[in-house]
Formats: sequence, C-alpha cells, structure tokens
Amino acid sequence: MSKTKKIKLPKMDDIYQKIAEERLTKAEAVKRNAKALFDFLQESRISTINATFDGCGDSGQINGVEYLDHRGKDVATPVGKVPGSRLEAGYHWNDKAKKMEELPIREGCVEELVQEICYDKLGSKHMGWEINEGSYGTFSFDVLNRKISLEFNERIESVNTTEEIF
Repeated sequence: MSKTKKIKLPKMDDIYQKIAEERLTKAEAVKRNAKALFDFLQESRISTINATFDGCGDSGQINGVEYLDHRGKDVATPVGKVPGSRLEAGYHWNDKAKKMEELPIREGCVEELVQEICYDKLGSKHMGWEINEGSYGTFSFDVLNRKISLEFNERIESVNTTEEIF
C-alpha cells in the first residue's frame, strides 16, 4: 500500500504579497534606469525615443525603437554603457556555443536600457499585457523634459449572448 503525500500549496495572501513586491521592484527599476538614461542622453542630439510593443497569445516583444532629434529626424543610437543603470541577471542565446548563457547583473547600453524600462513598466503596471488577446502600444521618451509616456491599447474579446424562446 502506498502512502499519499500531501502537497502543501501556497496561501493566496502569500502569492498576492509576492506579486505586489515584484511590481514594486519593477517600478523602482524603471525610476533608477530612466534617471540614468536621461542623464546619459542629456548631451546627445536625441530629443525623443519611441518604442513600440505588441503582445498576444502569451508572447510579447518590443517591435522597434527609434531615436529622433528635435526636428523628428532619425539619430544613431548612442554607444557605450550607461553609468548608473542596472540590468538584472538574465539569459541570452550564444549562437556559437549553441546554448543559453546566464548574464550577470550589469550596466546596459541605451538600447538595452530602453527595452528594460519598457518591459519593467509593463510588468509593474500592466501585468499580463501579453496574455490571450494581449495589448499593444508605444512608449515615448521625452529626453528634454525627462518624461516617459505610454499609449497602452488593451485588446478585449467580447461575447454577446441572446436567448429566445418561441
């Protein structure tokens, strides 16, 4: 006769607490990395950064990032690490070794930082942005005024039901 093992499930309060802590951590990362990014870009020709995203079917991504001067003309992405920035540990695919490699916590370049800020903001304010019908939108970084705006479009599937008896 085999013994039945009881599985200890987490309490819902613990799950909600962990979600709240994760949201707070992401919101703090957005503030820290946005400050570092704006400080770094202060002397550049970039006045606006636009980053579009799209997610659905349990997957999502940043589709594109454009860097514009004050006339709306494309500007090259600045190179170099952004002092004071912090990219969390993660993974990337090493094509030569054909395997995933762990990345340490490190400072990021402008492009990495823009994406990190976008993903962290979506994760702190719009959890599930990539689930089911998902959402899409644009982050606009106003470098001169040190502000980030988000146009967020949530896709919603609706069902209209009627019942008739005759």
